[in-house]
Amino acid sequence: MVEAPLSERLEYAILEIVCRNPSEGIHQSHWGEWRTSIQQRVPEFVDAALLAAFKRLWKRGVLRLTKPDSQRLHASEYSGNETDDVCFFFTGQFNASITDEGRSVWDKAEEPKTTVFISHIAEEKGVALRLQALIQAAFPNAFPVFVSSDPTSLGGGEEWYHYILENLAKARIVLVLLSPESADEPWINFEGGFGRGQKSRVVPLLFRGLSFDAVQYPLKGLQGYYLKQLSEILKEISRRMRIPMSKVDLDAASEEINHIQAGLPAKKLTLELRPSLNFPKWNCEFRIVNNGNRDVEPLEVKILIPSAILHSPYRPAIDAAVLEVRETSIDNVMWT
Repeated sequence: MVEAPLSERLEYAILEIVCRNPSEGIHQSHWGEWRTSIQQRVPEFVDAALLAAFKRLWKRGVLRLTKPDSQRLHASEYSGNETDDVCFFFTGQFNASITDEGRSVWDKAEEPKTTVFISHIAEEKGVALRLQALIQAAFPNAFPVFVSSDPTSLGGGEEWYHYILENLAKARIVLVLLSPESADEPWINFEGGFGRGQKSRVVPLLFRGLSFDAVQYPLKGLQGYYLKQLSEILKEISRRMRIPMSKVDLDAASEEINHIQAGLPAKKLTLELRPSLNFPKWNCEFRIVNNGNRDVEPLEVKILIPSAILHSPYRPAIDAAVLEVRETSIDNVMWT
């Protein structure tokens, strides 16, 4: 059975205390002192989970557990018998010292990936925060959900760049919100690529009409979801974090997310055609219309007209520096 993230975090915290102790890989404390030190690193656990972590490390030969005894020349070793647990761990002090095998384990150890990271652009923070709230409701107090736009995620005075990278490094899952507005943003692609480099599970979440065909590297080809697939997204998180999901109102969450999306800035350019049939020439006028709610300044417009419908080869009266005309073949059809 795969251990839950809490177990991994407790083991890492114990080893961190022992190996970073000034006394060269040994630490002696009462249970209450051990517990306080561990809690600074892993806020949520019960005594039984911490006890089990000590015993797993001892059983694997990573730690040596001993009890100081003033009546003997040498400290007494932990027996491994459950009947001795109360006396050994909860009465007086006990020592945990790193073994040679344990030092090899610690040298290779990485801080467990324990968070979910939501990558997004600033304009779409409302969607990111609502998704964060949904995940927290589905997995209450199970793991942190980092959103850079959330004041509780990014505190005042933090060096935001290093703080974001630090939390990306802790992420077991990186959810990347991708839309036509954000898909080409360098920072979004940087966070997704950084997550892949850290061997996190990077999951693109597409919305606002973006299709998977339009996604480019480094996110292209990754298994992802459309944002409307909230149930599948939560199941993915449950599998990756190895934590069961609580019941949540997905319909309400979906309705709220759709409402937030409707108010987001958007560029929606359309081409309006106005044909006029005046023999012997058929004229076609067009204009570009912005049906979105965000100002745009087109720098280049490409119009493709089937060459076969032209009465004769098109010769523009406008300067070639402004309007360039050429023919191209697309799927064996010539276009001007």
